[in-house]
Amino acid sequence: MRKGQPCPFSIAHRCSIYPERPQHPCREFTCGWLVASSPLPDWMRPDQSRMIMLAANFFWRGLSVDVAVPVGEQPKKKALDWLTRFCAENRRLLVYQIGDEWFAFGPPGFQTDIASRLGRGEKLWGN
Repeated sequence: MRKGQPCPFSIAHRCSIYPERPQHPCREFTCGWLVASSPLPDWMRPDQSRMIMLAANFFWRGLSVDVAVPVGEQPKKKALDWLTRFCAENRRLLVYQIGDEWFAFGPPGFQTDIASRLGRGEKLWGN
């Protein structure tokens, strides 16, 4: 699969290989929008917001870090604005991607640390 392209096994918004889908990323993946306790509004559904939300994907100094990955080149401005406001109001941190570039939303120390880690080629989350 190529970044920004739909999964080749998605047919009519359904997985055509669901029983045989791979462990990574498919079986391990949980979309933040689908989580029962998700605070994301209906219009933040990935196909409408153009981003996939990975809630509390990792922690930084005890604070939850959410990760927003674009569906396509970038999320919709409305969706990213809502998400940054939500994170600010709820003391959550955010890492998000636009094109090939990653950004960190949070206090200056967090932004610097994430930029340093990414600059060294470190993987911040997942396998």
